[in-house]
Amino acid sequence: MRPGTRRLVSALTALLVGMVLAWASPVRAEPLPDLDPTVTATVWAHAPTTAEYRPSWGYTATNTDGGVLVRRTGTGAYTVVLEQAPARGGVAHVVAYGGGPVFCTVAGWYRSLVAPDLLIQVRCFAATGAPVDSRFVATFTNVRQISRGRLSWFVTDQAVPTGLRALAAPDRYDSTGGAVAYERLATGHYRFHMNRQWDYSFPMAHVTAVGSAAVHCQIDSPDAWDVWCRNAAGNPVDARFAVTYGNKVDLLGYATGPRFHTGVLYGEEASGGWVGGEDWNSTLDNFGGGVGYHLGAGRYQLKITGTGTAYGTAFVDDFITEHRPRPNGYCVVADWSRSGTDTIVNVRCYAYGGVPANINARVSYTSWPAA
Repeated sequence: MRPGTRRLVSALTALLVGMVLAWASPVRAEPLPDLDPTVTATVWAHAPTTAEYRPSWGYTATNTDGGVLVRRTGTGAYTVVLEQAPARGGVAHVVAYGGGPVFCTVAGWYRSLVAPDLLIQVRCFAATGAPVDSRFVATFTNVRQISRGRLSWFVTDQAVPTGLRALAAPDRYDSTGGAVAYERLATGHYRFHMNRQWDYSFPMAHVTAVGSAAVHCQIDSPDAWDVWCRNAAGNPVDARFAVTYGNKVDLLGYATGPRFHTGVLYGEEASGGWVGGEDWNSTLDNFGGGVGYHLGAGRYQLKITGTGTAYGTAFVDDFITEHRPRPNGYCVVADWSRSGTDTIVNVRCYAYGGVPANINARVSYTSWPAA
């Protein structure tokens, strides 16, 4: 090859290589997505027979840039999609909404394999234990840092653990540090263990059964850490469960920002149109702020001071005390609404079998967006 031809070929080769490299290189570097972002969400699923829909904003919200979808996959079976929320750890809760004798479980939650979304599976059951379409309220949080108070959450990984079982880091968090463990004391009876750190504020504690079976779980009295699980007939059954526990925080793990309230109604002692209770209110930064009314068998209304905002989320569990050493039913959220500067939360409680009954209720409310 003549020298001039060699130089021409070399020049063409260099030009082509440069063009390939230019095409292969991005115009600018895109940041990699966060592999485990902080995700909080509240979802009011209001259309139980719709195949797929986006819930109403205001009563449904996330801290991410994505939206929320609810898909009905069968009778009483739903998948809540939190878009752009690829969380790895965290805890989900669910409670039936609307006032009827229905209870719901979280079948599981996991990151989508095809999109950066978090999928939460919900199952709802009638008083008989048969699947039933229902409205519900679902929450999720994986908050691992708070500005005050205490926040703990965890999900058990076995229904029948052997001895005291410590949970892996993705399945638990405790702002006081240390491990979280649990043990099975008897069929359907568990005790969890965390650091004891007493606080004069009234504790927030909620539990949800985890699985696809018709199971309902409840925590013992506010400062006791026993969990009891029952089937629709009220018989003890082994089950996995998720717990959120805290002081001076809401159900999503926020200590500041939202207006929130957590407390209990001693429904078993209701009389004369009143139901007593204990609570803690962020707008007062102290005890109190809640007044309970007894409207009939298993029917309560809670008026919460200072939390009245355009939107928010209510959640309810039932619980037991030393006066009732065994579970005897469950509670649901009937509705909630703003009343001037206050919030009204209506609760319905049922004995196993679906008969209205005066049962102790644990109620949490948080405003959203933060206000």
